[in-house]
Amino acid sequence: MSSQSIPEQLRKSLERHMEESDLHDDEEMAQIMSKLSDLSAKVAAAKAKVLAKRKTG
Repeated sequence: MSSQSIPEQLRKSLERHMEESDLHDDEEMAQIMSKLSDLSAKVAAAKAKVLAKRKTG
């Protein structure tokens, strides 16, 4: 299982498709990538919070 969140996996997959010219880097894609980055950060923060709670029991 990957240690990356689903939003992060999706963002990286979209980046690969843009590199291969399957997708175009336009305004819509920039907005999608920005939203995925924000969501990925929120997932990481939530994960850190859960792990911290587990440690304090």
